[in-house]
Amino acid sequence: MVAWRFWPLAASALITLCVFACKKSDDDGGSNLSPNPIGQDPEPYFRNLEADLKASCGGTGGRCHINGTYQNAPKFLGGPDAYASIKKYRGILPATKEVGDSIILTIGQHEGPALKDAPNDLYRRVADWLVAEVPPPPLPNTGSFAVTDGFNNVPLDNAGPGLTGGRITFLATQDNGVLSLSALRVVAPINANIAISAPFFVLLPRSGKVRADPDVNGFKGDLTVPAGEAVDFYTGKMVLLQWDQAGQLKIAFNKLESSPGQGVIHECTAIDAFKNNAMPAMRELVDRYDYDYYVDGGMPTVVGQNSCLGCHGQDTDPVDEAVKAMDLRGADMDPGKACAQARFWINFADKPNSTILLNPQGKGNPVHPIAPVPETSPIITGIKAWVDAEREK
Repeated sequence: MVAWRFWPLAASALITLCVFACKKSDDDGGSNLSPNPIGQDPEPYFRNLEADLKASCGGTGGRCHINGTYQNAPKFLGGPDAYASIKKYRGILPATKEVGDSIILTIGQHEGPALKDAPNDLYRRVADWLVAEVPPPPLPNTGSFAVTDGFNNVPLDNAGPGLTGGRITFLATQDNGVLSLSALRVVAPINANIAISAPFFVLLPRSGKVRADPDVNGFKGDLTVPAGEAVDFYTGKMVLLQWDQAGQLKIAFNKLESSPGQGVIHECTAIDAFKNNAMPAMRELVDRYDYDYYVDGGMPTVVGQNSCLGCHGQDTDPVDEAVKAMDLRGADMDPGKACAQARFWINFADKPNSTILLNPQGKGNPVHPIAPVPETSPIITGIKAWVDAEREK
């Protein structure tokens, strides 16, 4: 996983300045500050930069981020005490506890120059103050990742110790600044239980301020996933606004812990129904779409035919995305193994809304590359016969 943000000094910074002239702060108390702000009292760090920050962000006569009279700018440096005001403003002290996610460092240039271009080393001094306020380590997180339309698989390997093999999966649609996630699931490693508390999504635009708001883009409460199990990730869905399709996403957790466990590989309980009903249905041919090209009427171009087994069972190098989502390779030789893979996509709490039934009907993955089939199609009736027969252990 390659992240394109560096912590903490890699993004653009906030400055809402009407025309101004900066001057060096009269406060030379910086010589008394430790060069390592971790564990230090944060207030002296802020007081040392307060005058410079007001000069950069306050605007002429304080009309920007002090009084807020210019374009209703947020008054995060407002009185009676700028230190109290700035700490209360949502997003300046990052919810992720990762300084590089602070909006004051990432909002970049707008009415004035970016904070990183301000004089007197202000950007670095603000970052030092934030480190004193929100010392490391940051909250456990997935690291940044790109989102693709359709199926996404986010490893938890680097999110914490003992999580290798864990993952979060979802289906994504991106439309005009809105990112919709559905079929959100979390899978625990086969040898570890997972305990999760209050996760939230962090929007990382290519440029501009990071959006890390647990109250808007997160879930409340705790979730425990036994070793080897897959469960819905809270409600199983999330809608994220102000999404930059050229940006990336990150999932942070107020708690993400593992404990030793031993899961079992769930074998199918209705293997005969899988072989006799589902597999023949999965061999049925259907038109295959290319979503990169559209014909008149807004329909994607038909580029041939294929089947469920034809896509999800193809043995290629590198492994195809369809196989990553549901690996049906070798189904004829080992139908039990293929059945266990397909079983992952059964919603045992609400079988009619299982992804394995919704996707072929065009009701799940929005870029599933096959023409939608009706509920009465042999593809759906055959797979459904197996889904209805399968039992949760």
